[in-house]
Amino acid sequence: MLPSAYEFHWDAGHLVFLGIFYGVLMVVLATLARAAIRSRRDLRRRREGDIAWHEAFADLTEERRHCRHAFDGAASGRVCDHGFACDTCAGHARLAAAGGGDVVVARGPRAPRAGERLHHRGHTWVEARADGTFDVGVDDILRSCVGRPDRVTVPGPGERVQAGAPAAELQRGRLRARLVAPLTGTVVATGDYEGGRLYRVRPLDGECRLENLLRPAEAQVWRLRELEMLQARLGAPGAATALADGGELVADLMRACPAADWDAIIGDLCLEP
Repeated sequence: MLPSAYEFHWDAGHLVFLGIFYGVLMVVLATLARAAIRSRRDLRRRREGDIAWHEAFADLTEERRHCRHAFDGAASGRVCDHGFACDTCAGHARLAAAGGGDVVVARGPRAPRAGERLHHRGHTWVEARADGTFDVGVDDILRSCVGRPDRVTVPGPGERVQAGAPAAELQRGRLRARLVAPLTGTVVATGDYEGGRLYRVRPLDGECRLENLLRPAEAQVWRLRELEMLQARLGAPGAATALADGGELVADLMRACPAADWDAIIGDLCLEP
């Protein structure tokens, strides 16, 4: 049936066959080419995200690198030297096996329940949904610091986000809060910033590692330490009282404390040294 084949004839039947054959071949080749380009682009983004995060982590002070097991009491004073990558940390595996923590996997036996929130130390949260997707949002501390942003920039549906790589940004005046993605996946919807919601993401291959995120009990201790740090920063000469009775943040700290070094404070909160 091909031109070089024995008894090939340039008749209508053969021409139709060749058209279909080469059409299918071109579709297959184009699909493979697109897949190769996408894989290469995703690999490049992942490498860029990993490099950027490791550089930022190396510049963080010990105060910003507390091990999660310092929050649950299993290893008081322990400092992380592994980029908060708990899933590949031998120390975390050892402490978890001893009862000082456990593995959190999207499809594992301890998968977060729908509505349950895990917390990233860059002051974002991840909320599990019943359909296997996760909402990503900004926590109350960062929202209180920034107040009502002039602009919220988030990735659009279909875009992929890489854990540890920049994914969203809050802007108020000249101040920018750059937020890294707390987990890897494909964005399926954007939020309206109500309650801090930014976007919704579906993990790649339907499963993702969430072990770098803090569970509710750990996050409670971490949050208190973050509030202490923030109070100390806002307690500098010329700064107004930042916290009301009971430790509740005021709605707009930037307005309440205009003399504070907000570039440095936001950088600390977003893990930008």
